[in-house]
Amino acid sequence: ASLEEAAPSFRRAVALQPRHADALFNRANAFLQLRRFEDAARDCTSLVRVDPNYKYALGYRNHFRLQCCDWRDLGEERTKIAAGIRAGTRIIPPFAYLALGTAPEDQLACARICVNDVWPPAAQPVWKGEVYRHPKIRIAYLSADFHEHATAYLMAGLFELRDRARFDIHALSFGPDLKGAMRGRLTPCFSSFTDVRRLQDRDVAKLLREKEIDIAVDLKGYTQDARPGIFAHRGAPLQVSYLGFPGTMGADFIDYIVAD
Repeated sequence: ASLEEAAPSFRRAVALQPRHADALFNRANAFLQLRRFEDAARDCTSLVRVDPNYKYALGYRNHFRLQCCDWRDLGEERTKIAAGIRAGTRIIPPFAYLALGTAPEDQLACARICVNDVWPPAAQPVWKGEVYRHPKIRIAYLSADFHEHATAYLMAGLFELRDRARFDIHALSFGPDLKGAMRGRLTPCFSSFTDVRRLQDRDVAKLLREKEIDIAVDLKGYTQDARPGIFAHRGAPLQVSYLGFPGTMGADFIDYIVAD
């Protein structure tokens, strides 16, 4: 079903059971995807009343309110959210906290709470310590944004100007297959361009291992359509966060962040 069809279904579910926490949360997420932020915030307010400890509900409400310039209780909620993070609770997702948190240690704690909750490191990593001896360093860039997107506009020149004598670069795309000028510009930059939308996270990590990728670069972080779970399976010796998410991943399976 489409999002437009999902919203009325969730509305019916909430009408039948107004205090059903999961129904409220799912409808808020549907409204988020439809960019109906006021409706999403309203559902989160109802959710917080039903279950004050429902995971991430308070943080999402704050995030949705900010999207529509609703500053009610901002100072109070900011204090409450920071306290929740310091207590180790699942109160706000990392992307939403970027707009609130000023203390780096709180942002780190927020990211750690979320990654351990949703994307914990795999018990059996795909890469098991093998040493590759390639004439060129193999780098794979993973993103949902290899099309007309801000990340692509920022990265296209970098891909085009790589040192071909030293680096062999690959793209793994888990975003939409949008044909256009930017996709046409990007595809020839890579030794291989692979659509992995339909692969499970571990299977994508296995593909990194099969390609003997030395460095896997995550261009999404915790932004929309991100897939940190791929990196949780450790498909490459080095895994790096770059550009897409301006903060720490808080994850043991991310070795470096490239930032300025």
